[in-house]
Amino acid sequence: MAKKNYDELSEKILIEVGGRENIARAYHCMTRLRLDVKDKGLVNTEALEKLSGIAGCQWNGSQLQIIVGQEVDDLYVNFCKTAGIDAERKIEENLDKEKKKFSIGLIFQTLSAILLPVIPALAGAGMIKGLSTILTSYLGVDAASTFITVMNMAGDCAFYFLPFLVAWSASKRFETNTALAISLAGVLLYPTMTAGNTAGAEAMSLFGMPIPFPRYFGSTIPIILTVWVLSYVYKYINKFMPKSLRIVFTPTLVLLIMTPLTLTAIGPLAMYISTLLVGLFNFLYGLSPIIAGTIIGGTRLFVVMTGMHLSLSTICLGNIAELGYDWLLPMHTMGTLALFGACMGVWVKAKNTENKQIGASTAISSFIGITEPGIYGVFLKFKNAMLATIVGGAVGGAIVGMFGGRALAFVNSCILSTPVFMTENFWCVALGMFVSAAIAFSMVMVLGVNDDK
Repeated sequence: MAKKNYDELSEKILIEVGGRENIARAYHCMTRLRLDVKDKGLVNTEALEKLSGIAGCQWNGSQLQIIVGQEVDDLYVNFCKTAGIDAERKIEENLDKEKKKFSIGLIFQTLSAILLPVIPALAGAGMIKGLSTILTSYLGVDAASTFITVMNMAGDCAFYFLPFLVAWSASKRFETNTALAISLAGVLLYPTMTAGNTAGAEAMSLFGMPIPFPRYFGSTIPIILTVWVLSYVYKYINKFMPKSLRIVFTPTLVLLIMTPLTLTAIGPLAMYISTLLVGLFNFLYGLSPIIAGTIIGGTRLFVVMTGMHLSLSTICLGNIAELGYDWLLPMHTMGTLALFGACMGVWVKAKNTENKQIGASTAISSFIGITEPGIYGVFLKFKNAMLATIVGGAVGGAIVGMFGGRALAFVNSCILSTPVFMTENFWCVALGMFVSAAIAFSMVMVLGVNDDK
């Protein structure tokens, strides 16, 4: 999409979503413009999908997700300017009742919104961790050298201090004081807490209430729940505090209330929930890694379509924090590589020039981990490509599950993330990538592409 078309496209999108008055919040991920709207009935998704530069639309509760592709960042900035809205901030206080209503979908939507801004830092740090592993394990670089020490600092910082990053992002989502949110993350990672965890110390006691020492570094759920509670406490105290005293006494009272509440109740409860979720996934994986890999690899793109893939990152991060590695990410990558193979097959097999161009462009984007163009341009357009992608991803996932493929850090699920998968069983991840792409490509070549449908 040429940059000169952003103004026109932004204006058309604004019209079809019901105008500025119908937008409650605007933000984006790597490929989608995400709009929380007040009245879904005012949105014309059919007209949106016909716009040049829009690959498709889908709903997640009251959130409209407009699939754009890699140009979404530029379009997002232009759209906010055209609409006259403050990026990533709620526009009006009164949202519709459907949005306020508690639901599982709202939980996934909230987790996705919080983790989206954090993922670039995790992806960059994860790649550095992978490169460090390659240098020390395969290229003979001294693990005790200053160079590797600095690389490890760069690779570990985003994961170790993850609560700080999540606190910043969560404060935006819950619309509360960012400085206080980050301060509470500091409470969780205070030297007393980290030293107590390392030493396996007995819980401290505050007015008869225990303060245990869970492993808060690298965690996400404790700080998310903490900031959520903070948003109510801060708003309540600030409401009744005289304006002349707010700048000093509001944060004072908030910290005096939230610090013990976080250490004695919210943090431990959240860690219990997080451990339970991670344990549940690992229990299911332990029952049959092959079946787990088959299901996860085969259904990866359906999960992406629902927007739940970002929510599952809490499980991946939990595995890394608890186990030191994750097994979900390699399986997810098999679905991505299968889509790459299917898109390559469409490029080669299709007779229609436009379909060939779609196959070529979506193959490139899928190869580097941007799957939405391939999903809406190939996966949902050609049933043989969909079948090929599911089978390819399932077989690749089964291989990874059977032989124990792992990831050392959280990264995007694509071939560019290969350094992170370089553990002792890296060969099975590499084999799974090749098999997933090869099977999907071969099936499209055999089954063909129906250019007329």
